[in-house]
Amino acid sequence: FLKTNDQLKAQIQGHTDNQGSKEHNKILSKNRATAVMTYLVNNGINQSRLTSIGYGDSQPIANNETEKGRSLNRRTAVELK
Repeated sequence: FLKTNDQLKAQIQGHTDNQGSKEHNKILSKNRATAVMTYLVNNGINQSRLTSIGYGDSQPIANNETEKGRSLNRRTAVELK
């Protein structure tokens, strides 16, 4: 999609559940986003079109009280601009 729509930019967003320290989750989420960005660059997307950010556990989409909820919060999202 990004190859055929070269006018688009993408922000890759890493997220975690609430397990572990805030600092660890911030690093983990940033590493998740960076891994996706590296994959895209290695597959032909110009790095100038990409940014990555790690949100840690600050933006949950599910309840962290259950394993199912925590697994949903461990994710990487892409926002197109």
